[in-house]
Amino acid sequence: MQKAFPHIDQGTGYIQLSRLPFNQSIKLRNWLPDTSMVTIKSAEGLVDDCIQYSEYEYWFDFLFSEASEPEFEI
Repeated sequence: MQKAFPHIDQGTGYIQLSRLPFNQSIKLRNWLPDTSMVTIKSAEGLVDDCIQYSEYEYWFDFLFSEASEPEFEI
């Protein structure tokens, strides 16, 4: 599964959890503390299910990707 690209607004990269693939969204929500959620004011209004892209990137690279790789034994 590919890593999502950040939405960038006023120089800040963020990810909207509701726009992630379902599997990623559920696993990421279970891992995140509630204090990581931020509300972003955009041209479309307030978006309240966002996290900083750096948190998503860390989770994806070190926790999600490793857990998603199948284990092979020889």
